Amino acid sequence: DLGENADGFSPKINEYLRKAENQKVLFEKLNEYPNVTHIGLRQQLAEFYHIDRKNIVLSTGLDSILDLITRVFFDYNDVYLMPVPDFFLFESYSERMGGMPIFLPLSEENNFCWTEKTIHHLCDLIERFRPKIVWLSNPSNPSGQVIRPDTLEQIIKIAYDNNVFIVIDEAYGEFFKDANQSAIQFIHEYENLMVLRTFSKAYGLAGIRLGYLISSSKDIIQALLMHRNHFPVTQFALKTASLALTDQKFIQQTVVSTEYRRQKLFQDLLELKTFRFIPSTTNTFMLKNKFLTDEKSHLLLKQKGIYTSLLRITGIEKQNYLRVTIRSEEDNHFLVQKCHEIEKEIAQSINIDSYSLNYS
Repeated sequence: DLGENADGFSPKINEYLRKAENQKVLFEKLNEYPNVTHIGLRQQLAEFYHIDRKNIVLSTGLDSILDLITRVFFDYNDVYLMPVPDFFLFESYSERMGGMPIFLPLSEENNFCWTEKTIHHLCDLIERFRPKIVWLSNPSNPSGQVIRPDTLEQIIKIAYDNNVFIVIDEAYGEFFKDANQSAIQFIHEYENLMVLRTFSKAYGLAGIRLGYLISSSKDIIQALLMHRNHFPVTQFALKTASLALTDQKFIQQTVVSTEYRRQKLFQDLLELKTFRFIPSTTNTFMLKNKFLTDEKSHLLLKQKGIYTSLLRITGIEKQNYLRVTIRSEEDNHFLVQKCHEIEKEIAQSINIDSYSLNYS
């Protein structure tokens, strides 16, 4: 369970690779190093987002970009701030460089959404501690919640006014309902802002390992390029990403079909008595059982042919959540069916009727 696209990737890529002349071009270049500037794909992305290609840095997936950011900007004992739960690699890479965390808890009661109270708390923490970096993902990984654009700009501005970098991971950004939910619209107003995107999720190209950073700050871009690996992206990755970017029809179909399957799955999950899920806007969601530890739920589902991720991350270490990827209708139905089976097994183990079970 890593949030891969159940619909695969753009058929344009298959069509291209099936043609012998295209295979020949790709194979003939296998002995050549890729263009280190990545001008072609950067220009394509720049036109797509209506920005300058100088604002874009490509690298081998977002994890390598997170690593790069911490190596470039962190000094030992620098403070960083992040909401929890959020993407575990923010914490992992920051701590590798000796970063000191400040965690901003998001409430399970509010489905881990941002509230006015959370925002005020964030403002206070930034002004008091002046962290080196504020990390956050939007849509959130793992909860799938989206931060409202006005709230997002408020957070960015608070960081900007206090000379604090802010990194917003939009790995699931293609699942935004509209482009105005993305922080990319704010990059020219706030030079402290770095926005991250990837081809791994909605584009279905996790295997090519290609992500990118967007920033309007020349200093940020130059510092990252100076420390980035010299040849971070392969010829094949550049070509397949370029083809994928031209097929926005596939992305739209992915988003629509995922939303349909997600709503149907969530409706079916509501029939369960002892399972709780966090409604998500992406192709993954959080799930737990009232009576079971995360490890036990994970094991029982695995034994029944369903693979999930344990979510033992800061902020929800003891809340027993699993992360589940939304897949085909058949797979989703299979998940619900197996959850019903687990509930019956729980009822039998405590000697009550399964209909008497209730989540409270």
